[in-house]
Amino acid sequence: MKKKILLIEDEPLQIEIYEKVIKEAGFEIESLEWGKEGLKRLEEIKAKKKERPDLILLDLILPDINGLAILKKAKTDPELKDIPFFIFTNYSAPGLEKTGKDLGAEKHIIKTDVTSSQLVKLIKDWFTR
Repeated sequence: MKKKILLIEDEPLQIEIYEKVIKEAGFEIESLEWGKEGLKRLEEIKAKKKERPDLILLDLILPDINGLAILKKAKTDPELKDIPFFIFTNYSAPGLEKTGKDLGAEKHIIKTDVTSSQLVKLIKDWFTR
C-alpha cells in the first residue's frame, strides 16, 4: 500500500512541484494551502472522517496561522501525536529548529537547502529506517 503524505503549503508553484515529484516517487500526496485547513484535517483524522497520513510536510509560514500551532495541536493530542511531521520551510530564526524538535517534529528541512529529489530521498529514508 502506498504511503500517504499530507503537504501543508501555501505557495501554489511549490505545491505543484512537490506533488509531482512525490507522486512520481510512488507516494500518495494531498495538499492543503491554509493552516486552518490543516487544523480541520487533524480533527477529521481524529474523528475517523479522513485517512491518517503517514507523514505531514508542514510549512511554518502560512497565510492564516503559524505552522507551529498545527504541530503543537497534533503532538499534544494522544490520538494524533504519533503522526510524523517534517517541518519544511524557508523561514529561519534562532532556536526555531530546537522549538520544532521540542514540539515533536521529526525533521526540520530548509526548502532552499534541498532539491526536490533530495526531499524525496529524505522521505524514502524516513519510511525505510
